[in-house]
Amino acid sequence: MPVVIIFIIFFFYNFINLNAKELEESGFVPVNKPPDLQKIEDIKTLERAFQESKLYFERLPAKWKTKLHKNSYNKEDFLSSLEKLRRILKQKDSEKRKIEFQKSFFLLETADPNEGKITGYYEVIIEGRNRPEGEFAHPVLGTPSDLVVKKRGTERVVGKIVNGNFLPYESRSELENPSSWNSKTNPIAFVKIVDLHLAQLEGSAVVQTPKEDAFRITYASDNGKNYISPAESLNGVCQSLIPSDLRNCILEHPQEVKAAILKNPRYVFFQKESSAPRGSGGIELIPKRSVAMDPNIPLGIPALISFESPSVAEENRLVFVHDRGSKITGHGRLDYFLGTGKKAEDQAGRIQSPGRILLILPKK
Repeated sequence: MPVVIIFIIFFFYNFINLNAKELEESGFVPVNKPPDLQKIEDIKTLERAFQESKLYFERLPAKWKTKLHKNSYNKEDFLSSLEKLRRILKQKDSEKRKIEFQKSFFLLETADPNEGKITGYYEVIIEGRNRPEGEFAHPVLGTPSDLVVKKRGTERVVGKIVNGNFLPYESRSELENPSSWNSKTNPIAFVKIVDLHLAQLEGSAVVQTPKEDAFRITYASDNGKNYISPAESLNGVCQSLIPSDLRNCILEHPQEVKAAILKNPRYVFFQKESSAPRGSGGIELIPKRSVAMDPNIPLGIPALISFESPSVAEENRLVFVHDRGSKITGHGRLDYFLGTGKKAEDQAGRIQSPGRILLILPKK
């Protein structure tokens, strides 16, 4: 698929989600005493993250504006502040770095003591086949030709037109039947049911098939249904309810796990591409630099995060808002991108932690 089309899809999806319920002003807390900026170790990932944010803002329309905590910003505000932050971080004198940072930026905490938490996500590596074969019986579907997205007030509604009527789109269990999709879309590959669930949960995956090079699938659209976690049905059945551990549980309880996955009505459709994993707005996701946040938090902006978990701990880690997630809404909510593969998978599944999120904003 041409890069321009991919960008339009991501931008359109991001635009729709910007109409989500506004965040309460009470959840924004200005930080009077900012923490010291730590010495940057992995310069390459930081430079890539800066570049992705810069490219995103450059792609925005000239008259683009956004408002956050009583202040209005345009694309030039964010572009110049990114460059300024970049220069400050290169300052070797820690005291000068601190002074320059406090002159140019203020920190705005987004917090919710009840619902706020930091989680982790990753890009799955899964096996696939070009046709149904044994366990590889579940299709990775592209967007069906009859899927329609409408706006109803501030809501995004997904459905299809049947005899002039707008009806809800099929659920996951209904899409298990090939007759519901075989004249409307083509399968990209066939995979195991747990791997399809993980790819749809994370929004992307790398698919390895026996007879061709590995390729990447990324979010294209969805059927508009709310996500229901299989864990709700598997408590007491599976030893661990971490999503990636379903691969082990299905070996002992195949029917129970399959039934639990099919109870989730949400279905994500994919597109095939060969480039790096991308978040909203077509932004390339950088491991341990990219995060997903609420749609009201502008894409591209930097933040500092701190949290502790059994697998990863960070203190004032500099990250960038590069993505959205259907469950990543509200104050104090953040999903931390860990990368691709087994290590990232193991780490991500064990991050369910309270933490601190400080948005870095230019002073007006």
